[in-house]
Amino acid sequence: MTEERKLAEIIARLIDARDGQIKISPAWIATEAMKELDPERVSPMLVYAGCHLELRQMARQHLRQKYHPDTDDKEPELFDGLLQPRYPTARSARADEPEYILLDHLSDQDISYNVARLRAEARAKLKHADALEGYGRTRPELSA
Repeated sequence: MTEERKLAEIIARLIDARDGQIKISPAWIATEAMKELDPERVSPMLVYAGCHLELRQMARQHLRQKYHPDTDDKEPELFDGLLQPRYPTARSARADEPEYILLDHLSDQDISYNVARLRAEARAKLKHADALEGYGRTRPELSA
């Protein structure tokens, strides 16, 4: 198993262990992973900071794949056949670090933010589909 895969498994395990938490932050997950990887904090500060940044990025990616079905091809975990168990908080729009909150704890502001985000993504995908369809109608014939 590669080191990258081992790190990804640590991140996934830490996120899965917190599945019942109301909020999950990639920064929190990265800090927990660093506690496992360097419990005595003997790494030089720049090494620690660089590792923490990479682990945060890995945690963001894992959380996106798990809770943003529009960014991954795999089927999301669904609630009532339609809703995800977690969504980004409204503050995620203003922050580098998104937080993912349980569905039952979404505020009205969180819901409005996610509705707007999903509708914007849908409009962008429709524009992309229209452009590709237009290209297909006007492209030169393929040569055999």
